[in-house]
Amino acid sequence: MKRKDTPIEDITQPIKVENIILQIDILQSSKTILNPKTYIIHKCNHSCVEWAEYDQNKTKKINMLAIPLHFGFNRHTTNGYGIKNSITYYETPCGISIKTMKNMMHYLTTTRSKMTIDQFDFNSCVNPLAQFNVSRPIKFLDDISEGLEFRPITCVNSINKELPQKIKYIVSRQAVTGVNINVESNFLCGCDCTDNCEDKSKCACWQSTINGQSNIPDLEKNPNAGYNYRRLYKNVPTGIYECNKTCKCHSSCLNRVVQQPMSHNLQLFKTEKKGWGVRCLNDIARGTFICCYIGDILTETNATEQGKKYGDEYLADLDFIEVVEKCKEDYEENAFLSQQIKKPRKISKKNMNLLNKLTTQKSSQGRIQTTCYDKNLALNNTFQFLESRNLKHKYLTFSKRYYEPQKSVRYYYGSGDGVYTINAKTSGNIGRYFNHSCTPNLFVQNVFVDTQDLRFPWVSFFSERYIPAGTELTWNYGYEVGSIPGKVMTCYCDSDKCKRRLL
Repeated sequence: MKRKDTPIEDITQPIKVENIILQIDILQSSKTILNPKTYIIHKCNHSCVEWAEYDQNKTKKINMLAIPLHFGFNRHTTNGYGIKNSITYYETPCGISIKTMKNMMHYLTTTRSKMTIDQFDFNSCVNPLAQFNVSRPIKFLDDISEGLEFRPITCVNSINKELPQKIKYIVSRQAVTGVNINVESNFLCGCDCTDNCEDKSKCACWQSTINGQSNIPDLEKNPNAGYNYRRLYKNVPTGIYECNKTCKCHSSCLNRVVQQPMSHNLQLFKTEKKGWGVRCLNDIARGTFICCYIGDILTETNATEQGKKYGDEYLADLDFIEVVEKCKEDYEENAFLSQQIKKPRKISKKNMNLLNKLTTQKSSQGRIQTTCYDKNLALNNTFQFLESRNLKHKYLTFSKRYYEPQKSVRYYYGSGDGVYTINAKTSGNIGRYFNHSCTPNLFVQNVFVDTQDLRFPWVSFFSERYIPAGTELTWNYGYEVGSIPGKVMTCYCDSDKCKRRLL
């Protein structure tokens, strides 16, 4: 079948960004779009998609959600009474209609398609063909990653002639001298799934994520915690364990997300008051993985020294252990009091907010941390070694026992280096440019991929909600006004709930 050769129709919708009126170009049709075949009665197999000749290497310049439309799929939205009553469905290359992610997953599996489930979305608000364009910028760069990212990251400045400070762009974290991240296979536990890890009850990696919730006793347990068809709709405070190199599942299974190349078109741009920021050039569905916060991994001592010499604005502490232990400690204190008065126990509002956000906060040194906690508090927790299903490996985890005061899990690693820190000052990726907002559209998730060492999670960003093309990507730094005496930092997020100050 030949590709449909139709003229491109542009419908423009104005959007106000940083007081500059720009345009969102919605391409209603494209010369590269391949239409489905006319449906005939058949049993789906590989030939249903083979003729569309999907090739990932051909998708570098195509929006993630528009990829299916270039390889035989059509996406339709019915007219309802308002967007909430509209129904979105896909027409497959062989002509059948699919209305749910579950059925789409079944179709991709049955036809042995190389496409992935996160290239599809059934939200009627999302327009896969929406694209944000900036006309006549003063400065423009083709790709700040210099080809290291799967998709180029453009840079524009429509305000002045300034360009971003040159850094070493990296796509994976780098351990500096004195930091030992053990990524050997012998220290990883994996699964033996053959169903793309769709059945969470049978996947050892999924179960590590699900069972990990018991480390915070009063946290509501979700039997389906983790990804939902490669999207994450809610933060998992006790961490996500992705499938790894020891697993027998496919490299594109449902539990491999943050280890995949960056899949969305992002742009670095100059703002009026906030320095450089990042925006999406296409619509992003809720729960989508954006990127990780990447940089050099430093010891606590080195991070403090570099912060004093070169500034601390790009330092982020890997304090996952302290996050869980602090909430667990507070639970133990409240549990004792609750038992005396025989009242049901509930996790405190303060800790619930902390768990849901897992954002950042300035310490007394002005460094970024992934949560707020007092380093002077005694962290009372236990730990245990768990064996993998094949009984070959052991790894350190939090213990389910919380009634006896014990040393912190970090103590048993024996390094004495304290909390490790990501430094994206001179080496980093696009994640270093995300600005703060009092109503952010991104949230942070700790994920374990190349190691199950609790000291070294991947700090990953996911979309909090549907994000229209042209929107700046932001997260909540979690700073507390007045936490650093004598220091004032104004907030310019301009959201309806803006607190006007960061510090």
